[in-house]
Formats: sequence, C-alpha cells, structure tokens
Amino acid sequence: MQFLRSLIFSIFVNIWGAIIPIIYLIPAFFSRDKKIADGGAKIWSIGVFWMLKKLCKIDYKIIGIENIPKEPCIFACKHQSMWETVIMHLIINRPVYAYKKELELIPFYGWFIKFMSGIKVDRKGGAKSLKSVIHQAKKYLIKGQSVVIFPQGTRVPVDGLIEKYPYQSGITALYNSCGVKVVPVALNSGFFWPKGKIMKKSGTITIEFLPAIELGLRKEEFNRKLISDIEDASKKLPKN
Repeated sequence: MQFLRSLIFSIFVNIWGAIIPIIYLIPAFFSRDKKIADGGAKIWSIGVFWMLKKLCKIDYKIIGIENIPKEPCIFACKHQSMWETVIMHLIINRPVYAYKKELELIPFYGWFIKFMSGIKVDRKGGAKSLKSVIHQAKKYLIKGQSVVIFPQGTRVPVDGLIEKYPYQSGITALYNSCGVKVVPVALNSGFFWPKGKIMKKSGTITIEFLPAIELGLRKEEFNRKLISDIEDASKKLPKN
C-alpha cells in the first residue's frame, strides 16, 4: 500500500509541477516581476507537502529556527532528496536556490524557474561560472533575499562518504566574497524520501538550522567547521 501511495504522490508532483507554471507563467512573463513566480513556487510547495503528509504519511519537524539570522544570509544545506529543494519556500521568504542550468530544459518546471528568484550554475564553466554565481548571489543578498546552497553539489545517499561526495569550493568562495553569515543546515530526508526511488517511508523528516558561522575565518577553518557542523548534526538526527 505504501508503494502505491508513493507512486500516486510521484504522479501528483509532476502534474502539480505543470499546473502551477501554466497558471503563473503568463503573468510572470509579462510582468517580469520575480515575486509572482516566487509566489507560485510557494503555492506549489504547500501542495507538495500537503499531499506528502496525506498520501505518504510524511511530516516534518524544524529545529533551531532561532538560529536563522534576521538579515539575509547563505544557507549551506545537506542534500539527500528532493524534499529540501521544496521546504525552504515554507520557512524563508522568497529563498534563492542555486540550480544547475540543465534544469531549465525540463518542460513547464524548467521554463518556470527562469522567472523565479534563482542562481543558475554551469557546472562545467569552471572559474567563469563561479564568478557568475558570486555575482548573482550578491545581487539577491543586496535585495534582502537569502541564498540556499547545497555545498556537495548533488543529492547524497544517507550513507554517502564525503570522499565520494566532497564539499565543493563554491560555498567557500561565497563565504569569502559575499560578506554575510553562512548557516549550516542538517537533515535526515534521505531516510524517508530516498534519492532515485519511488518508495517513500512514513515518518517525520527533521531539518536543523545550526548556529551561523560568523565572518572572518580562514578558508581551511571555514571548510572544517562547515563540514563538521553539518555532518555531525545530520548523523545525530533520527532515522525513523
């Protein structure tokens, strides 16, 4: 029964992911106001989480909400499933996700993200791409929007080793260049919404916002603290 519920949910996510762009794409296109598309993304997220709870019996819990700065910042988030690409829309006002440019090729959803607040990443662009990411991030931060980065650059299995899925240099470059705090974010979503699998496990996903890393650390100090904070906290979160 849980597999059938999971399958129905997966179908819903794709259909819902087409309906919202159909509704919001035209006004977003003509107005060129990213607030419209961002609002559509939030509505989409609300629908996804409602169905996730009703169908798959998956709820969520937030820890450390008091660690979120009042000013714009960068969230360096563990990445285990699609779940964390959705949740920030319900916690942060108009979050700015960094996304790989290939996503823009996906019908409806890909077309829509061009009009949302977002940082396009060319993972094959090298130093030029990194400069572009920093430039885009600074523009959003100045406007008062916080940026969400997945420092390992891809979804990582719950048992994935750092050696195989290393933390990328981009987050350090942003820390050094943007002049804002970085908030490490731990979670356990992969136990309930595994990467590449339809079957989902019922339970409560926990996301934990850890104390912000203040400015002024050397590159090695920042990397060491970021990795230890996220990895240690993620390992301590429940698996059911």
